[in-house]
Amino acid sequence: MQLISNTIIAWYIALHSHRSQIASAQTTVGCDPSCPPIGYESDSSHLCPGDIVDTTVASRLHDICHPTTNNNNDDDKLSFDSFKKKGHVTVIANYYTGCEAGRRESGVFAGIAQRIHDRTSGRVNFVSSLKGGGDCSQWAGIYQSDALSLGLNGGVKPSTMPLTVSDGSLDLRDHFFTPPYPHPSYIVLDENLEVTFKSVGPCCGYASYYECTDEVALGLDAMLTDKINEVYNKQMMSTPSTADPSANGAASSTTTAISNQQQPTTVESTNNVCQSTTFSEWSVCSKTCGNGGIQFRYRLNSDESVESQPCPAELAATLPQCEEQCVPEFGNEFHVAVIASDFDSPRDLAFHPTPGIHLGPYSEGRTFHPDQGEELWVVNGFNHSVSIIASLGTEYQTTISRRDRGYYHYMNNITALAFNTVSDAPRNVDQDTFNYFAVCNDNLNDYLGSKESNYFMGPTLYDSDTVNKLGKKNTVNRVGEDCSDPGDQCFFLHADMLHESPACIGIAHDPEVETAYGAVYWAFDTTGDNGGDGGQLVKFDFSQPHGPGSMDHSIASVRRYPEVKLYRDGDHDHSHAGMVVHPEKRMLFVANPGKGNVVAVHIDTGRYSRTAREEYPIFSNPLPSFEYSIYECVEQEEVFASGLTNPSGMALSLDGTRLFVAERGGRILALEVDSGIVLQTIDLEPMGYASIGGLTISPTTGALYFVDMDTNQVVRIDDSRNTDGECVYQSRVDTNFQSTLETAQAQVNLECGENTFSLVRDYSCEVDGTIPNGTLFEQVHTDTGYASDNPDVQSMAGMDEAAALLANRTDCEYGSELNFDALLLGGYYCHLCLPRNQGSSCDAGGACANVAWQGFTCDNEYYVDYEYDENDPSLVISSLHHSKTYPKNSKLELSRGVTYRFTVRSGAGRPVSIGTVPEFSADISQAESSIKSFSPNGGVTNGPILVKVDDSTQGCLYMTSPRAQPIILMVEGTNECPTSNMAPGDDGSSDWDLITPKSSANRLLSLGVYLLYCRQLFSWIYS
Repeated sequence: MQLISNTIIAWYIALHSHRSQIASAQTTVGCDPSCPPIGYESDSSHLCPGDIVDTTVASRLHDICHPTTNNNNDDDKLSFDSFKKKGHVTVIANYYTGCEAGRRESGVFAGIAQRIHDRTSGRVNFVSSLKGGGDCSQWAGIYQSDALSLGLNGGVKPSTMPLTVSDGSLDLRDHFFTPPYPHPSYIVLDENLEVTFKSVGPCCGYASYYECTDEVALGLDAMLTDKINEVYNKQMMSTPSTADPSANGAASSTTTAISNQQQPTTVESTNNVCQSTTFSEWSVCSKTCGNGGIQFRYRLNSDESVESQPCPAELAATLPQCEEQCVPEFGNEFHVAVIASDFDSPRDLAFHPTPGIHLGPYSEGRTFHPDQGEELWVVNGFNHSVSIIASLGTEYQTTISRRDRGYYHYMNNITALAFNTVSDAPRNVDQDTFNYFAVCNDNLNDYLGSKESNYFMGPTLYDSDTVNKLGKKNTVNRVGEDCSDPGDQCFFLHADMLHESPACIGIAHDPEVETAYGAVYWAFDTTGDNGGDGGQLVKFDFSQPHGPGSMDHSIASVRRYPEVKLYRDGDHDHSHAGMVVHPEKRMLFVANPGKGNVVAVHIDTGRYSRTAREEYPIFSNPLPSFEYSIYECVEQEEVFASGLTNPSGMALSLDGTRLFVAERGGRILALEVDSGIVLQTIDLEPMGYASIGGLTISPTTGALYFVDMDTNQVVRIDDSRNTDGECVYQSRVDTNFQSTLETAQAQVNLECGENTFSLVRDYSCEVDGTIPNGTLFEQVHTDTGYASDNPDVQSMAGMDEAAALLANRTDCEYGSELNFDALLLGGYYCHLCLPRNQGSSCDAGGACANVAWQGFTCDNEYYVDYEYDENDPSLVISSLHHSKTYPKNSKLELSRGVTYRFTVRSGAGRPVSIGTVPEFSADISQAESSIKSFSPNGGVTNGPILVKVDDSTQGCLYMTSPRAQPIILMVEGTNECPTSNMAPGDDGSSDWDLITPKSSANRLLSLGVYLLYCRQLFSWIYS
C-alpha cells in the first residue's frame, strides 16, 4: 500500500508541476494552425482561408480603446465593413492580457502595424483583439512601448496602429479565432474581407512571456509581412501602388486618414461642449403616490451629468397612498390549480423554450407527445434531479425525472435553473446555445456531506437538445454511450461547469446577442464576501462550452461584482432567490432574501478593477484565456423594492411591465417595473403554501406558476377576470417626469456621448485597472489536476494514465487528503469513496464497476433482446457488467434485497413480461398485488422492467414472450423451478397462446415484486 501511495503522490507532483515541466522548452501541443482545427472539420463556426466574413459580423460595431478619441459617436467605433474597399487589407491579432507568451508578440505586431499602415497610405489596417481582464488602453500602451524597445518602426513608437478593441464579450475571438484555435494567432483579410491567411504566432507553445524570447517573437515580422505582401501586391496589380508594405525605416511624417473608423486620433476639445457647470431645474417627482420616488436635474457635463434626490417631504405629503389595483395574472379573484405533485423539495421551475426537443416521441420506454402542450422543468433539491412535466395541461401530461450521473458534484442540492430562450439571435448554428440550460447548486462541494468542503463549486451547463443532436451525448446511459436506445435510462451529461460561486441560490440567463455563443448567466453567490458579510453577484460567460465528455475550463470569463451585496435567507437552510433579466431595459432584478428587498442592476455597466485570482484563489483554470476579474462602479438600485419578508421566486410578465416577487411565507406581489410600486398582492398561506420557491410565467398563456418546497407541488394561479369584470391598472409613473427624463437622456447622450446619462450612476466612482501579477495565474485548485497548463489534461484526450492508480485509494474519510474532484477528473463515476453506492446510480442493492472516463456498469442491470428463429425464437439476456450473454436455456439467480433492471429491446410485436408462471400473460395490469405497468398490453417491447426482490417474493419467476422459451429467474434460496409442460408448437400451432390467468394472484408476482415503467422510477432511484 505504501508503494501505491508513493506512486499516487508522484503522479500528483507530475501533474501539478506541468507548468515547470514545459517552462524550459517549446511544445507544439495546441499550436497546430490547421483550419478548421483537427477534429472540428464539421464545425461551420471556424473562419478559414477562402471564407468571407459574414455580413452580420462585418457590420458589428466595436469600441476602440486605443488610440483614444474624444469624439462621442458611432464614427469612433470599428466596423470591418469600413475596410471593405478596393486595394485594402486587414490584419487581426488574437491576444490575452497577462504574462502569457503572446504578449511578447504583441509588441512586434504593433511595430509591424505602424510601419506597414504608414507605407501603404492607410490601405493596410491592423486590429488587436484584447481580452482576459485589465485596462485595455493600458495594455495597448504597453504593447506600443514594447515595439519601441524592440527597435521596430525605425525607432518610432507606434501611435495610430494597431486599433485595439476591448474584446470583453469575446466577440472578435469567437468569430475570427473560434476556440480551440490556438493563440496568439492572426488572420489576413483581403479587400472583400475574404480570409487569405490564418496561422499561429512563433510564441505559441511557450509557457510564459519570459520563455519566449525577443528573437523568437521577431519571427512574426517576416511571417506576417510576407503574407500581407502577397495579397496587397495582388490587389494593387490593377491600381498603381505608391507604397511598399515590406519597407523598413522611419514612418512617413504624414499619413492618409482612412476615416474616423479606421484611424482614430487623439484630439483636444476646442469648445466647452459637455463641460457645463449649470444644472437644470429639478424635475417633478417620479411617482404619483406614496413617497413620490425621486427628482433629478441634469447638465451637459460628461464628468457628472445627473444629480438625483428623494422627492421632498413637502411634495410627497400631497400625494395619495398607493392603493392596490388589479393585474391580469391575478384578476379580481383567483384560485390555484395543482399541476403536479410528489416532487422532492422543488426549488425552481422554468418552461422549456422548445417542448419535445429533449424527450422526443419516445424515451426510457415511454411514449411522449412533443406536439402537445408546453413543457415545464422543475429542479428538486433533496434528490438532486430535474423533473420534466411533458405535454403540460393536456390529456397526455406526464412527468419523468433524470439527473447527472455525477449529481453529487454537478447537481448537488440543485436550487435554480435557467434556459437560454433566445431563438432568433444572429449566431452561427454551431455556436448558438439556444435550448441550453444552467443550474445553480446550493452547496460548498461537499459530495453530499461525505467530504470536507473545498468551495470548488458553481453553475453547471447542459445542452437539452437530444432530438436534433443524435450522437452528441447530451444524454448518456450508465456506461456513457449516447442515450439513443429508446429503452435505456438516460442521464444528463454536462456541457460545461465553472466553479466560482459555491452555495449559489439563484441564476438567470442573459438574453444578450453580442457574444458568439449566448452562454452568459448571472448567479447569486452567497459566499462572495471574504469578510463574511453575505454574498455578491457573479457573471458567468461560458464562452465556448467545452461540450460533453470534456473537462476543459480554459475558455470562459467570470466577473465578480462585490458592490452588489446579496444575502441569503438566514432563517431556512434551503432557499431560492429569484433572478430575472429585463431584455429591453437590460436590468437584472435579484431577490435579496436576507435584506427583504429586490435589487435592480444595470448589467451593461461596471468597469474592470483588478484580477479576482488573488482574493478568490479557487478558480476553474490558470490559463490567460480564462478571465477571472473584479468589476466595480456598477450601476444599481440597491433597493428597487423593500418591505418584503424572505423574497424568493421572481418572474417577469410577458410584456415586461410587471415583476412578480414571491415571499417564501406565501405572498406573491406584482410590482410595476417602471416604478417599483406594488400593484396587487395575493396571499397563498391560508391555502397551505408557506414555502414558495421559484416562479415562472407561461410563454404561451402568460399564466403564473410556482413551486412549494414543503408540499412538493407545482401550482398554477388562475385568474377570474373573464367572470368578474375588467381587470385594469394605472401606471404609477408621473407622465411629466417620464417626458422630462426622455428629453434629458436624449440630449445628454447626443452631446456628451452614448450612455453618459444615468439616474443611478455614482459619477465619482473610480477604478484603478491593475495589471495582474503573473504568478496569480498559477493558483488554482492544485490538489486535483485542474492546475495543468495543457487544457487536454482536462479532457478525455489528455487524461493521465496514472489516474488508474486512484482506483486503489481507500482513504475516503471526511477529512482525508484525497480530493474527490480528482476522482471525477480521473474518470471515475464509480469509486469506493464516492457517495451513495460508490457514486453510481445503480438500482437498490446493485454494485457498480467503473468504466474509465466513460461511466459505470451495474451488476443488477440486464438487457433483454429477442433472437428470431423461425423454428425456435428465444429471449436473450446479456450483462455489460458481467461481460456475458446468457444462453437461452440459462437460469438467472436473483438475490433478495436487490432491485433488478431488465431493459427490454425486443421491438414492436414482441412484448416481454415477468410473472410466476412460464407462460406469457397480457393481463398483468389486473394484478391484485402492487404491480404497476403502464404498457397498454401488459408487456414491454422497449423499456425497463424493474423487479424488486424481497423476503415476500416467490422463489420462481419467469421472463416470457409469445412463442419464445421462457427464461427462469430463480430467487435466492430456491433449489428448482418447474418449466412449462408445453413447448411452442406441441398443440400443432405455430404460436404461443396468450394465456388469460384464472387468478391474477397465482400467476403474477407477490407484493415484493414490482414491474415498473419510468413514471415510478422517481421515488425509488432518487429517494
